[in-house]
Amino acid sequence: MATEVIMPVLGMTMESGIIVEWMKKEGDSVTEGEVLFNVETDKSVMEVEAKASGTLLRILHGPGDDVPIQQVIGYIGEAGETIAGAGVAGDGAGADGAGDADGAGADGGEVAPAAEAHAQEVPASGSPGQNGQNGQGPADVTESDGQPGRSGRPAPNGRVKISPKARRHARDVGVDIAHIVGTGPGGRIVFSDVEAYAARAAATPAPAQAPATATPAASGPGSKREQRRAPLSGLRKVAATRLTESASTIPHFYLTMDVDMTRLTGLREQLIAYGEKRGLARVSVNDLIIKAAGITLRSFPAVNASLEGNEIVEYADVNVGFAVALDDGLVVPVVASADQKTVFEIAALTGALGEKARGRGLGPDDYGHGTFTISNLGMFGVDRFTAIINPPEAAILAVGRVKDTPVAVDGKVEIKAMMSLTLSSDHRLIDGAVAGRFLSHLREVLEQPLELLIGQDGATATDR
Repeated sequence: MATEVIMPVLGMTMESGIIVEWMKKEGDSVTEGEVLFNVETDKSVMEVEAKASGTLLRILHGPGDDVPIQQVIGYIGEAGETIAGAGVAGDGAGADGAGDADGAGADGGEVAPAAEAHAQEVPASGSPGQNGQNGQGPADVTESDGQPGRSGRPAPNGRVKISPKARRHARDVGVDIAHIVGTGPGGRIVFSDVEAYAARAAATPAPAQAPATATPAASGPGSKREQRRAPLSGLRKVAATRLTESASTIPHFYLTMDVDMTRLTGLREQLIAYGEKRGLARVSVNDLIIKAAGITLRSFPAVNASLEGNEIVEYADVNVGFAVALDDGLVVPVVASADQKTVFEIAALTGALGEKARGRGLGPDDYGHGTFTISNLGMFGVDRFTAIINPPEAAILAVGRVKDTPVAVDGKVEIKAMMSLTLSSDHRLIDGAVAGRFLSHLREVLEQPLELLIGQDGATATDR
């Protein structure tokens, strides 16, 4: 019996994955444990291994398809085995091994009816009878042979069968799926149907319309010209969902404190010189802040916590996440046990995680288990800002740039290297006084930074 290939769950926040590439084509032999396909999640592009050995009998979703987790995307079985309702392997595979994402291969063949069960259905735009008589859709749609076509056939539940890729393409080109005739199995609308309809619509002259009144010129006052329109997807879609939920459901409050970084910047210069002689990672200001936050969180379990239902969960581990900006959104790799690592260990880890994040190569062990997050925009010249909490954590620290600032010291004005910290806290878990003490303790560690060089066991950064 054929084994189902499913879209795996590759992270706690993953709801779907976009297939990037199949490493095998229909009819190829597959060995359990070898890479079968690559999938893009909200965090990275990851390799997915085959769970069984045999022949890749059928591919139901190709590159570009955004597939919900746990949905079947293919089948592995014995060569020549017939899947229920489908033909033998290889009768519809495209030259690239995946064919068209809707199931049509490079040779134009359709997928077997087995794929029909995985087609998505979306509501038709008009109710029966709205656009034509006797419940029919528009009669002005013309097929390539010049004969009038019918609109997409609604399923018994009033929804139109359409593949995921075809639905996205219809949205991108701005066509109404209710006007499209589906040529796929069971009348399903596939990608080629959308392309054909859009091409015909573009070639058909628009009917003459009455002159519009008071319509502003495209470039005149009161108008705005679009340069680009793209769907909200991938990292940005996940971030938008999570941060909207955070901002609307978590009662945030904010405390800001300025820190004298003069001694810490001096210490960093010494650490860089020390590390260069010994081949150690280059320590950044952010690495030192991560270490300082780890030390401080160890003393404030109320901040190193989450709210789960009606229970407050305080964590024994201090895992500090740091936001990394990508072209299409943010990811938050995590430095596990940041309170116990040396500054050189943290520097090596943040460097490696940053590279993996920018290469979309983060794995499940690299993110998703943070207990506190740091967002640093100082490298962009930002003085101070407030950040939205990364749920289910209790707080997030926003870090501004280090800049020379005149400061009053014992009645005299001195130039100090100052930095602004803003703590966003969940008021359900953290009171104002606790947040204030946390920030004060963090400032003390940063202003008297020798503690950053001493671990819990008393060993210094140079002893390890």
